[in-house]
Amino acid sequence: MDNAQHIMTLVSSITIEKPWGIDVPNYFWFTGSSAAAFIISSFAHVFGWKKYKPIAGIALLMAFVLLVAAPLNLVDDLKQPGRIMNFFSYGWENFATSPMKWGVLLLIAYPILIFFEAQALYRPYFVKIAQQSRGLTKMLNTLLAFGNMDLSEKALAKDHKKGYVLGAIGIPLALAVHGYTGYILGAVHANVMWHTPLMPIIFLASAMVSGTGLLILLIPLFQRFLSERKSVDRDMVATLARLLSWFIVADLVMRFLWLTFSLTFANGEKYALYQYFSLHFQDTLWIDYVLCLFVPMIIGFTKLRNIPIVVYFGGLVTAIGVWLFRWNTVIGGQEIPRTTPGFLHYTPHVFGQGSIVSVLSNWGVLFVLICIVLLVFPWDEEMEECYKGAENAK
Repeated sequence: MDNAQHIMTLVSSITIEKPWGIDVPNYFWFTGSSAAAFIISSFAHVFGWKKYKPIAGIALLMAFVLLVAAPLNLVDDLKQPGRIMNFFSYGWENFATSPMKWGVLLLIAYPILIFFEAQALYRPYFVKIAQQSRGLTKMLNTLLAFGNMDLSEKALAKDHKKGYVLGAIGIPLALAVHGYTGYILGAVHANVMWHTPLMPIIFLASAMVSGTGLLILLIPLFQRFLSERKSVDRDMVATLARLLSWFIVADLVMRFLWLTFSLTFANGEKYALYQYFSLHFQDTLWIDYVLCLFVPMIIGFTKLRNIPIVVYFGGLVTAIGVWLFRWNTVIGGQEIPRTTPGFLHYTPHVFGQGSIVSVLSNWGVLFVLICIVLLVFPWDEEMEECYKGAENAK
């Protein structure tokens, strides 16, 4: 009987049973967190906010590795990796009206820009290491310095100007890289949950939350176990916690506007939304909003932000919460019926393409990339020098 009902549902529906799977919300989370990390690094490199300078370098590197790992989710979602060439071979005549085509260029340009900005930031350190070493280490650091071994004030000023210009260009580019993902969803007329011009802004607001939460977890870890200081900057942790709270406020405002407009002015489709949120009300309220947004927001706006372990908890739940929001938006939006008698359901496979293991493998690639970048770039020396500069300024 269940099989017969399943077959009838397929026959009576024009909605495909296989929606975007688990790879897609994971991709959205990676690109969003990358954009947030880049924006936070730009607080120091572009806007000149000195209190963020010690973490600006490591935030820039995290933006790079997140963005490099992100497209692998799309390759896996294609099922046949060779299909990625279709993005480059076809459809350019529709570039002006194709958000996916915009994404092709953005995903190429953005990591290249981040790399060159990081190279400008770390070039003096590459030169110093090359001068103090021999063999392969000397060769590698000379290559990363692009052969420019000049450490004069004029050369350093040129590096600073280059980093500033690339950072300024990178801010709208970072916003566009993640904004286009929301644009893709917002342009889908047939999906009542997605179809709103607010979708790119909602994605950007929640991305700032997840990216800040991720940095709250990673930066203290690097400082405590991998840096020269061997200690966590508690003031920086508190600063990031407060920043996270303001990003959560912006995220909540965007979600409020989205839900109130969709549930009120979406014509007949709003009843499908009513039914969907009724089915998921308890999970959405207590997990997505209370635990993953309101609790971290309270932590950041109160003296609880001075207790590192509490802030780490807030960073963890916000990062997880935004991932769940991506899941609920991408997968949940596809569950809402168009012509079917009931909601569609999607359960990811444990193994194979588009599976839980493939997403965990992508996280494994991210971990490897982080290790490589931390080994190649002298981030700890740069961070320590920034802290010494701040202490001398005091």
